[in-house]
Amino acid sequence: MRNVFFLVFFLVAFKTYAQVDPHFSQYYAYALWMNPALAGASQMDYRATLIHRSQSFGNVNTFNTDGLSAELTTNRNINIGVNILNQTATSGGYGYINGSLSLAYTGIKFGYNEDYNFIFGINAGFLNRRFDSSRFQLGDQYQSGVGFNPVIPTADNFNNNASTVLDAGAGVAFFDTNPLKKANLFAAFSMNHLTRPVDPFVNSQGKYYLPIRYLVNAGVSIKLKNNMVVIPHIMYARQGNAQERMAGVYLSVPSGNTSEVILGGNIRYKDAIVPYGGFTFNNFTLGLSYDINPALNTAGTNTNTFEISLTFFKRKSENYRGIRCPVF
Repeated sequence: MRNVFFLVFFLVAFKTYAQVDPHFSQYYAYALWMNPALAGASQMDYRATLIHRSQSFGNVNTFNTDGLSAELTTNRNINIGVNILNQTATSGGYGYINGSLSLAYTGIKFGYNEDYNFIFGINAGFLNRRFDSSRFQLGDQYQSGVGFNPVIPTADNFNNNASTVLDAGAGVAFFDTNPLKKANLFAAFSMNHLTRPVDPFVNSQGKYYLPIRYLVNAGVSIKLKNNMVVIPHIMYARQGNAQERMAGVYLSVPSGNTSEVILGGNIRYKDAIVPYGGFTFNNFTLGLSYDINPALNTAGTNTNTFEISLTFFKRKSENYRGIRCPVF
């Protein structure tokens, strides 16, 4: 029975979770996670976003995920973005950090008034994965009649408990910016982890590579009366055998010139219902969401998840011709 616990933990926790990227319910608030072509694709001269996702409400050995991104538009058809994401297991045993620099080219426009915009983006950075072997409970540390005893030394040695590798991605986005239309379409597609980083921890008959993550998102920005905007939208992501399918609707209700109330909700197929809400005041937007999973896991505990985002921005001038996209 020696090392049984370790093998089960390693194969289940690492191969199942470490090989699939962290994800967010407020994915539009953290657009650089989705697609480098979305760098600066907003009605802002610049914006910076901090996002936190906690899956540890009443649960143990789950994950907390934090993201920080910043975007800047320029007048040379180039937008710039930087992004860093950090995920840790609440047990402290596993960590995942992904950082990147994004460049988006915005110079491809066509149509009578250049209403149709194609944006191409790339990113490059690093991916760090690590684990703390001191938090493992190994088979030779169990004592008959007592159970796990951390005082007992283990004969297992771990020579490789961290890895940092090059990571890169690419994407394309489309926006219909015709200001005379009541409904404007946007859509985007991206591929992340094009460098296929090798898993440094899982050993098998051959090398195990981090699968490429493919992501598609799309929506329609619909103008209503009194400057209200409603945006139905969808998102589909696939990485290896893992899939995420979400659909939702977003409503913005202005209150004065610089404030608005934001309400909406998503449905994650076969997983959760995600109501969200928030507000914009002057140069700040605060968003809150809560993943409600009606099912119980095998331990009988819920897997509800809380998420909060805070964005600071500077609006573009009033004569800027673009469309409204969700901000979370």
